[in-house]
Amino acid sequence: MSWRNCPPKPDATKTAEAVRARDQAREFLLAARRCNEFRPPPSGHQQFLFVPSLICYAFSVELGLKALALFEGKAPRWGHDLKDLLSDLSPGVQARIVAETRTQGERPTFFDQQLEIVRDVFDVWRYIYEKEHIVDTDLDFLQRLAAALEKVLREFPA
Repeated sequence: MSWRNCPPKPDATKTAEAVRARDQAREFLLAARRCNEFRPPPSGHQQFLFVPSLICYAFSVELGLKALALFEGKAPRWGHDLKDLLSDLSPGVQARIVAETRTQGERPTFFDQQLEIVRDVFDVWRYIYEKEHIVDTDLDFLQRLAAALEKVLREFPA
């Protein structure tokens, strides 16, 4: 292979930033998983931190998507919209994330439908107390999406 056919080397600054974003995504994933643990308080009732769990999963996904953009040599988009952040990635990386998130027997359109539901979880659920109506979300999908991103991010340099 001649030097002309070699892929461009990623910018060292972007790579370092990508590694930091990936590490922070992992930390928020760990925080989400801890919030997701059922713990019996002294009252005997099970305690589950649903809202913090959702927010941490969503932020972990956001940071993971931004890290992938950086690993691809792109400047990540500002904001928290998971659908927009995913759309900035190369088709190959998007396909890997979708494949890793899907469960056996899911319809091909299921990913897009679920992503539409969770795309703004970070914005909406941080201030859920302000809502006067029920807000639909899917914690299971967010968990699978975060795990898929964690797996895909392992393929990039440390």
